[in-house]
Order: sequence, then C-alpha cells, then structure tokens
Amino acid sequence: MQEAAYANDNRPARRAGRSSFLPSDSYIPPRMHVVAYAIAAVLYLAASVRYAMRFARARSGATALVAVIVYAGVACHLVGVGFYWARFGEPPLVGLGPSLASLALLLGLAIAGFAHFRSARPLGLFLAPAAALLLVLALLIGIEPTGSVLAFRGTWLAIHISAGFIGYAGWLVSAAAALMYLLQLRQLKHKQLGAIFEFFPPLETLDELAEWALITGFCAMTLGIAIGWAWTIRFEGGFRWTDPKVIWGVLAWLAMLLAIWMRFSRLRTPRQAAMWNVAGFTVVFVAYLAARMVIPETQFFL
Repeated sequence: MQEAAYANDNRPARRAGRSSFLPSDSYIPPRMHVVAYAIAAVLYLAASVRYAMRFARARSGATALVAVIVYAGVACHLVGVGFYWARFGEPPLVGLGPSLASLALLLGLAIAGFAHFRSARPLGLFLAPAAALLLVLALLIGIEPTGSVLAFRGTWLAIHISAGFIGYAGWLVSAAAALMYLLQLRQLKHKQLGAIFEFFPPLETLDELAEWALITGFCAMTLGIAIGWAWTIRFEGGFRWTDPKVIWGVLAWLAMLLAIWMRFSRLRTPRQAAMWNVAGFTVVFVAYLAARMVIPETQFFL
C-alpha cells in the first residue's frame, strides 16, 4: 500500500482543461471564473460601503438591501467556483490565490447566514470588508492551480483542506466579534454612547458569538489536522517536522487552543480573552502571508 502511495506521486499533474464531468463539446471561456470572482468582490465591497453608511448614521443592524447585495455576491462567488472547477477539473483549494478565494467564500456565507439573525447582523461591518479584501488579494495573486503534484490528494485532501478553511473562517469570525466587544467595552467605560453603542450588539451577545465561532473553528481545525496526521502516519510513517505545512498547522492549532484556554480560564477576564483572540488571529494570519512570500510555492498547498 505504501509503495502504491509513492507510485502515485510520480503521476503527472492534471493539465488545466475541461472537467471530466462536462460533455466533450462543452466550452468554458478561459477567464470566466475570474470575471465571476471580480463581480463577487465588487458586491462584497458594495455591502461593506452599505454597512459603513449604516454605522456612520448610528443605525442598528443591516437592511434588506445589504442582505440582497451579500446574497448576490455569494451567488457570483459560487458561480466562479463552478467555472474554476469546470475549467481545471478540481475545486479551488490548492494554491494561495484559490485558498484566499475559498476563505472569502466562507466569510460571505457567514455574512449571509448572520443576516437572518438580528443580533449577529452587525458582524458584517467587519466580515464584509474582510471577504472583499481576501478576494481582491486572490485576484491580484492569481486564482489558478499551482500545477504541483501532491502526494496527499483526492477526497481526503478536500476534507482536510476544507476543515482547515472552516477553522480559519471560524477564528476570523470570532476575532471580529471580539474586536467589536473591545470597542464597545471601551466606549461604555468612557460613557460615550454613540454609533458603536447603537450599531453593535450587546456585550453579552458579542461574547457568545466569539465563543461559539472560536469553538467551531477549533473543532474544524482539529479535524483537519487529525486527517492529515492519520494519512501521513499511514503512508509516510510519520510527520516531517521540518515541513512548513506541518509547522504552520501545529502552531495555528496551538494558538487557537491558547485562545480557548484564555476564554475559559478563571484567571483571565473576558477583556483579556478578547484581546488575545484578536491579537492571536492577527499574528497568525500576517505570519502566514509573510511565510508564503518567502517559502517556495511547492512547500505549501494552502
């Protein structure tokens, strides 16, 4: 079995082209997925502007118009995923550009879901710009397959990467809620009941949202790491601790574990837990982008 796994590593990378589930006479224009992604980015930016306008006018929550814009953005995003999959024969999971685009999609889905809950709608003030920024970065980098051959691929790779995406998306949502908690707490301490007080959910609601999102993200991240660990043990005999993917995954998981410990430890206040939540995510994400700039593309698949 192990020899077969290594033998698969020598197979040539799949060429970019039509997906196997499309008819032979079907034709996918070469840049249609980029066009769909670009439209989605514009719609996320429009939603961000609308959220900012509501916040500036100290009006709570979001209107039906914002929800419609977000739904349209998610729909265009999904169309982009479909065009990408149809053209390259694989989902946009491998490579920096596709990874950032997929993470942006999860944020878009989160905003669309929160639109149904009055107390969670204001999170779009931070999540919509984050989704737009990630998608714009993906477009600038290039949403194309890397062309590298991975030993770990197939269904388990898709589950492994998807769980990692959900983990990071959950942590980002939690960090956004924690940041809103800190901003509102500061305003309350200074007795400044302005736009933040009117637009943001209550502190208790923000704390619960941050906790729920962090736990969800941690569980998903744990599942992704467990799948990667099991596959590596089965076919390669153990982890390669010098592999950037392994180092990054373990450090990110430990950072999330520390954030959860800070939240449930009686030695820490909710304010301290929220501060670490925001700082931990920021450091991990910035370090990831920096690592991707200096480490060869073949050393990462995310």
